[in-house]
Amino acid sequence: MAETKLPPVTDLKSFGSVSELNSFIDREISELKAQLGEHLRRLEAVKAKAETLVKFENLLSELAKAARRGGAMSVAEEKEFEIGAMKIVVNPSPKQELEILIATVRSLQERIMLLERIKKSLEQLARIQDIEIKLEVLFENEIPTKVFIRMT
Repeated sequence: MAETKLPPVTDLKSFGSVSELNSFIDREISELKAQLGEHLRRLEAVKAKAETLVKFENLLSELAKAARRGGAMSVAEEKEFEIGAMKIVVNPSPKQELEILIATVRSLQERIMLLERIKKSLEQLARIQDIEIKLEVLFENEIPTKVFIRMT
């Protein structure tokens, strides 16, 4: 199946000040770090399972070769099919789980780093304290991409 490129999810949120926006970003970073921690713990468990499965498959393959004089044996039968634009995997192998978890962890790490860079960039705006402003922030895929500043 070819990967379907989805359009970005956009949202517009209002904030009463730069510090309010910073607090929002801090909460997002904290939430993402908590998710990352959960996925890293799960990744370690799945990694151990995948390593055990590889050893087991290698042992069975060797036994099958010896029994059939060179015949190969495939232990993991993966069942994967599509419904509409979605892939369904029945009883995913530890290898498949490991691949998905690694991709998820990388994605979370990238989002955390991007939000931290955005927060650092907002430090320049934090100097606006004497003027009452309202911020509207355009989010694409839950990442602030544009800030509209309005004096009130």
